[in-house]
Amino acid sequence: MFNRRGGMSQKINNGLELGRQSWNAVRSNPQLLMFPVISAIAIIIATILFMVPIATIFIASGGIPAASNVRGEPVLADSQQVIGAVLFFVYSFVCYAISIFSNVALVGAVMKMIRGEQATVRDGINIAMARLPKILIYAFISATIGSIARAIRDSGRNNGIVGAILAAIVASIIQGAWSVIVFFAIPVIVAEDVGVIDSMKRSFALFKQTWGEGFTGSTAIGFMSCLLWVAVIAVGALIVGAAVATGSVALIVIAVILVVLALSALSLLTGAVNGVFQASLYHFATTGDAGPFIDTNMARDAFPVVR
Repeated sequence: MFNRRGGMSQKINNGLELGRQSWNAVRSNPQLLMFPVISAIAIIIATILFMVPIATIFIASGGIPAASNVRGEPVLADSQQVIGAVLFFVYSFVCYAISIFSNVALVGAVMKMIRGEQATVRDGINIAMARLPKILIYAFISATIGSIARAIRDSGRNNGIVGAILAAIVASIIQGAWSVIVFFAIPVIVAEDVGVIDSMKRSFALFKQTWGEGFTGSTAIGFMSCLLWVAVIAVGALIVGAAVATGSVALIVIAVILVVLALSALSLLTGAVNGVFQASLYHFATTGDAGPFIDTNMARDAFPVVR
């Protein structure tokens, strides 16, 4: 059996409980949802702006790939591949920049609240604006990692099923390792006067210190979110099915819109919960005080070494 302080089972229990407490924190402070809402709106606008030129290029080229391979499958010309890769990278960079900016604003606001200060949406945005150069560098590195993983995954498509599976595994390992390295990067960027690379080193050091609770807590949040997704989809399918049975186009459209809105709201909620969890965990790991959102006694038992 594992002991309480160092056992894996206790780490999992602590992570689950800390994740639950983070959910409760967002329920008590719904204004925190404004940050992921702003991020979602900005990403939708960015997507529309990028899709217009892409669609224009596609229509101008006749919508037909330039060549076919030996199996008769359509293949893009080199110039089309280059343009597509560049557009994808720029789009990824913009989306990462928006998402990271929103997360920095969210974590910045949460950390003010942890210190007992009032925090508004404007406060969070001001915090993110003050760190904009770091955010852009972080977004560029993230987009580069994402593009490399995507290129590896795409390269496996022409190497049969085994090649595709191996490529997908390698790509997933790269993205998973990156997620571990930058687990605390946002709180570090908010709270510490260090560069982007140093913030990633610091983030990884903190993750190793709190890896059990950090990983299982984040997983618990994802698991709870997944259960809610399944529930929303199941109920949504019943609602849409009932609307289809009526034969009313208006009811079908309304039903689909309601389901999409419910899923979107759930995604926003999960983003806010993760922000609270990471900010609280970072604050305890660096100060010994968990703040008002997660239990300090549990955190103290969970982390025998605080730096």
